[in-house]
Amino acid sequence: MFEAGVKCVIKEPITSRYVMMIETICGQYLIPITIGTFEAEAIYQELNRIPSPRPMTHQFIGGILGVLDGVYVENVIIDNVEKGVFTAKLNIHTEGESKTVDCRPSDGVALALHMSVPLFIEEQVVSKSCCIERTGLTIAEERALFGIIDDQGTTFWNV
Repeated sequence: MFEAGVKCVIKEPITSRYVMMIETICGQYLIPITIGTFEAEAIYQELNRIPSPRPMTHQFIGGILGVLDGVYVENVIIDNVEKGVFTAKLNIHTEGESKTVDCRPSDGVALALHMSVPLFIEEQVVSKSCCIERTGLTIAEERALFGIIDDQGTTFWNV
């Protein structure tokens, strides 16, 4: 299992879909995950500490979990990908035991960012062809990829 973080949220330039770019802490792997508009906004706001006037869904859920005695979120694990669909698990500790809740990766990531809990990627997800292994990129490919990430990740949200 790899610990990971959100590198950025971008609007993919060709299809105009939103992509959450997950990067393993070791920096070796990038995992692009297509997400919805509202989820992109939620994750972007959490990454940039932009307050919302009213709680968003992940903040509301985090608030509920935060007021329950003896309950806390342990982590979020992106655990599988099949035919381009990623799945995730939210691990909650309660009453001395761990419980697992199925969730979309984007919802789990938004909650993890809000509650400052770790994000992990299962090895089976990293080993599939949907991930980008940085050591396999040529210098030109890496420049092109990070040019898109840097350009889109910073300028799109300011339009």
